[in-house]
Amino acid sequence: VAMPRSGLALFVTFVPWAVASKCPSYPAVANMSNPLVSGFQLTKFPGTWYEVYSHNLPGLTSGCHCTKYNVSVGGDGHWNTTFQCRKGSQAAKPTEMKSDNQASTDARYPGMLKEAWQLPFGHTPATDYWVLDVDADEHGAYQKVLVYCCTSELVFKQEWIYLFSRVPALSDTDHDLWMAYLQQKGVDTTDVTKVPQAGCGVGSDIIITV
Repeated sequence: VAMPRSGLALFVTFVPWAVASKCPSYPAVANMSNPLVSGFQLTKFPGTWYEVYSHNLPGLTSGCHCTKYNVSVGGDGHWNTTFQCRKGSQAAKPTEMKSDNQASTDARYPGMLKEAWQLPFGHTPATDYWVLDVDADEHGAYQKVLVYCCTSELVFKQEWIYLFSRVPALSDTDHDLWMAYLQQKGVDTTDVTKVPQAGCGVGSDIIITV
């Protein structure tokens, strides 16, 4: 069954140090029955994505409002994101981070991307950034995306879940269907929460870069 009506709102669930064996493989969790996933096109990914649901990373993104990502695609399989959120309230000054990322190197799984965040010197190690499900409009333009990342250390693993949308909202139906899908795949969705997006046109345009 194709993932019940793809929804998105790319964002993130960080499940702190969940005890488990190891991270799943991409084909074990991706909705490969959806042609938009099996035939994922990075060229349709650029633009603004609102993080409608996520689990905030402790400290770094705790208390974030108005979280969004601006995605751009370059040559040689590279793509970039600019992350912004307003910590504490929708009127706060935006905090910004940037990442330099890579396209999939496996033609069988074009949604199996990599992400590396910029640091003052260099980048973080590249981590998986997996597109699990996609929903498009009647013209084929991507509108909602479900993204997943998992890292494992010894007997522990950490999972991130992103529910993204082109608009700062996601229907309850889309949210519930995606949560049910992930749970069926054995992904812990306990800490996925809604990111406040109301009133996000308010506040200073000054950006604090971290």
